[in-house]
Amino acid sequence: MSLPDPSSQVSRPKSRPASRVGRLARAPLAARLALVCALAGALAGCFQPLYAENSTVGGPALMDKFRDVDVIEIRGRLGNDLRNDLIFALTGGSGNPKGAPLQLIVAVDTSASTAIVNSSSGLPENQVIRVTANWRLVKAADDPKKAAIVTTGAASGTATIDTSDQRFANYSATMDAEKRAARSVADQIKAQLGAFFIRNPSAPGSAS
Repeated sequence: MSLPDPSSQVSRPKSRPASRVGRLARAPLAARLALVCALAGALAGCFQPLYAENSTVGGPALMDKFRDVDVIEIRGRLGNDLRNDLIFALTGGSGNPKGAPLQLIVAVDTSASTAIVNSSSGLPENQVIRVTANWRLVKAADDPKKAAIVTTGAASGTATIDTSDQRFANYSATMDAEKRAARSVADQIKAQLGAFFIRNPSAPGSAS
């Protein structure tokens, strides 16, 4: 009687159950997409826009705070542009509030710096226009200089222009760049005020 050939009895590794990762990798594409969407929907509830109507930290209360801010006149053409941008940003177009409990006083300045110089002529080909603003929020008073300061801040914005040998074209481009930079400054000031009101819900105003 012949003995069995040992080489014919090679042991085979036992099959192991597929891991969860393996099963997930082989899952239908539709199932995996459904899982991703479910996770995204769950995470979406963790984030809310600052000015959303249902925001627990902003919403209508924050908008009411903005509408309690009277933007005081800012001197100069650029100052007037910035003031208009601030009023629209804070009130949504309803106009500057009269008799508001808070007043926003802003000092604005502009400067230009050369970004690119023509190597042949030595004249600037490109300039960066910078608008800076220092502001303070005060309690309304007959004399703003004696008003109690609530908070202060600073903001800046830049815009780039291409220059030429046409003086009027350069002047027009500079004014347009200042307006664009001023809008950026207005948005920054609004965000800074919003952050202050959220941190200090008892600050003066009708929503306090």
